[in-house]
Amino acid sequence: MLSRRVSDTKAIVRILTQTFRFSQLSFASLLGVAGFLYALRNCRFRNLNLFSSTRQDDEDDDDSVLVPGLQNLGNNCFLNVILQALSSCKDFRSYLQWVIDDASETIAGEEDEKFPLTLALSDLLQDLSTFGRRQSVCSPRKVMLALTHYVRNFNLTCQQDAAEALLHLISSLQEEIVVCYRPTKSSNLSDIMFSRNLRMVAAAPSEGLVDLKRWHKHLRGPFDGILGSTLVCRTCSSQISLEFQFFHTLPLSPVLYNGSSNIVLGCTLENCLKKFLGAEKVENYFCHRCWHVAAVKFLSVMRAAEVDIEKVKSCGGDDQCDCKISHHLQRMPWSNSYSFILKQLTIARFPKLLCIQVQRASLNMFGESVKLSGHIAFPLVLDLNLFSPSSIGLNMEKNEMSQYLNPEASSRNHGGMYRLVTVVEHFGMTGSGHYTVYRSVRAASQEDDEEEEDCEELRWFSISDSEVGRVSESDVLGAEASLLFYEKL
Repeated sequence: MLSRRVSDTKAIVRILTQTFRFSQLSFASLLGVAGFLYALRNCRFRNLNLFSSTRQDDEDDDDSVLVPGLQNLGNNCFLNVILQALSSCKDFRSYLQWVIDDASETIAGEEDEKFPLTLALSDLLQDLSTFGRRQSVCSPRKVMLALTHYVRNFNLTCQQDAAEALLHLISSLQEEIVVCYRPTKSSNLSDIMFSRNLRMVAAAPSEGLVDLKRWHKHLRGPFDGILGSTLVCRTCSSQISLEFQFFHTLPLSPVLYNGSSNIVLGCTLENCLKKFLGAEKVENYFCHRCWHVAAVKFLSVMRAAEVDIEKVKSCGGDDQCDCKISHHLQRMPWSNSYSFILKQLTIARFPKLLCIQVQRASLNMFGESVKLSGHIAFPLVLDLNLFSPSSIGLNMEKNEMSQYLNPEASSRNHGGMYRLVTVVEHFGMTGSGHYTVYRSVRAASQEDDEEEEDCEELRWFSISDSEVGRVSESDVLGAEASLLFYEKL
């Protein structure tokens, strides 16, 4: 295999040499070519598998298989890796098929007109999920044309961010699918589904829960999760507020050395999750309950009338109360620092498919965009139960929407267990470079021909557009991941 790689490199050198004789290249271009050849000579592009697509067939076992690649139609590697990633997500393919089957009953004969993106994406993912002994290449053209209708300002033929492409794809699908399941205009759910930030405040009215059940059944996609944001006062042990927000990806920042843009050596995905979901102290926040507790004590010391003391005790402590206008309480010394307020994020509802975005773009001390390079260890099996509301002592049971958050978590102890299915890696600087993807495929085991999932062998492939090659599990775990796709067990 090494001799073949050397011969391939020599062939490239020969072609480039002939090209240089008949073209005029700048000195910077020559330096770029020289650097590329140096990287090839030292096997620096081993993750790209540039020469390992079909030529490995001679050396592999007879049962070797390959997944299809994707054509690059003009700097759309960012979209190709997303499409390859989704093809490994069984729940996402099933969701698209369910939407198509359900739509055929309601708008029979109009599927092509009403669901162009859903149909094109479902067909392409089906093609990408089939594999054989010979390499094949699929075209993403139909998906790109259908997607352009929804994201006109997002150029699909110029270098873009892969995570942003995924969010555009999910939102476009929602826009297409929601036509058949639009909530009633009088429902609060209308504001939830069509608000730009997908934000909702806890405790919806009872009539809105009817539409919420309908949304839970028809519109909840496999990537839809819910984050809970709580504001708690540790001084008076009160929960000040509780809000929920939908999410499609979890944006996690790496753990850096203090005052630098270097990722801490030995940083893990669990470290990034703890940083994202960790409690944060809120400075200079006025806690009404703490103030009322202090007011009762102050009035008692000042020997105020019992009527005034009982009025403060019985007050609900909301923003509209008029306790502060009391003659005695205007003189009460008070500082917001008396209250210890914490803001806490939790995963209130686990999605079927979890996409984690490792935010590697940062700004240096000069305000320039730089890429945070470095390995972040991630597991093959991820346990999110450690980050659920109950595990950190938050109480969401009193909220009317709690039954729609994680209903499976109460019945099974492994409701937050996930298995890694895809890893997206980026090479180059921010705003440029190239995306590749590692995706897993379950193939029939040699020892057992049964079709049960437990009897299937998990195989990993490295894909760079149309180039596909087999890789080991250790190669996958060694990637500098930009996106991680996990599937719920």
